[in-house]
Amino acid sequence: MADCRESIKNLSEYIDGEIDPELCAELESHLKGCTNCRLVMDSLKMTVKLCRDGICEDLPESLQKKFEQKLAEHWKKKFGRI
Repeated sequence: MADCRESIKNLSEYIDGEIDPELCAELESHLKGCTNCRLVMDSLKMTVKLCRDGICEDLPESLQKKFEQKLAEHWKKKFGRI
């Protein structure tokens, strides 16, 4: 495994069990010695778990409006239109 960037690129496939065995062994070796990549992996695993659990909560109306406004502003800034 070349470095942390390469390791992080492969984390999704690793977590999903869709990585070839040789690359898997290299990644696991890297993860044993790299606290930062382990933290990224743990965060990604938790994100996947939360998404799979699918617990949906309604936001308070005021927060929902602020969220939608910020999202629209970001979209317009990035893509030029809504």
